[in-house]
Amino acid sequence: MPIIKFVNEDNNKRYDTEDSIRNCIEYIFDVGKTFYDEVRTGHMCSDFVGCAHFMGTRCQEIQPELVANQMIINNFVYGKAKENLLKHRIISFHNADSVMPNEAFDLAHYIAEIYGENYITAYGVHMDTNQIHIHLAVDTIGWRDGKRFSFSFEKRWMTSLVNAWMDSRNYNLISNRKANETCERYYGY
Repeated sequence: MPIIKFVNEDNNKRYDTEDSIRNCIEYIFDVGKTFYDEVRTGHMCSDFVGCAHFMGTRCQEIQPELVANQMIINNFVYGKAKENLLKHRIISFHNADSVMPNEAFDLAHYIAEIYGENYITAYGVHMDTNQIHIHLAVDTIGWRDGKRFSFSFEKRWMTSLVNAWMDSRNYNLISNRKANETCERYYGY
């Protein structure tokens, strides 16, 4: 099963400045991590980044500086441009999970859309390590009402959501031989 890490809470990491927002978004959107998989045998190329509730086009949504600026402007509009500006989340898959980058991207987009109902959320799928993993950056100031991020059962919710997704995915893999073979080739089984 995937490992879910809440960077702020687990690593006592703070994102309190405009630069910390920019640096995190640039890291998440880093083309060297999100575009081409050199680690696994069946290389996958795509643009595995995005932003939920982005006020612009898809071409703009994948530009880290525009996404970071939208978060920063949102915080200024509501007069909350200091301290605790971003929540950073990571979902990491084991090789044994055989999750394809495009599948991880679908999950990242789905989760970001849920967060994005109230908070601007950037996401990216990184393929630069042995474990494909998702990064999520959630703006802590609501774009609708300016309320500060508050989600007391977030870890349980995220765990439940990701586990349900994995169960459904694994069930579908069993009945879809072609998808199963694609995963096996990709991971070199």
